[in-house]
Amino acid sequence: MSNLLSAVDANLMENAALGVSIGAVVVGLVLLKIISSIVGKIITSAAMVALALAAWSQRAEITECAQSVADQAKPGATIEAKCTFFGQDVDIKVPIPEG
Repeated sequence: MSNLLSAVDANLMENAALGVSIGAVVVGLVLLKIISSIVGKIITSAAMVALALAAWSQRAEITECAQSVADQAKPGATIEAKCTFFGQDVDIKVPIPEG
């Protein structure tokens, strides 16, 4: 998986995590309409909320990792940093604004 995600930029990873969060909520709402038993609805709701929260926390971790690299870098450079995304080490490109 790290080969697939190697050297992507931080914004892409943040947007992917946000998309997973939104997707989990949408899938959960659709499944609530389909599933008829209350137990199934509760289990589905809990699983989708857990997935959405996990993806949101990963988004926060990517943002923190990119910001810590940006704080240490020279202006105008693009640096590759190693961060984790759902337990996988990934290299992300962190663009540093000129300043």
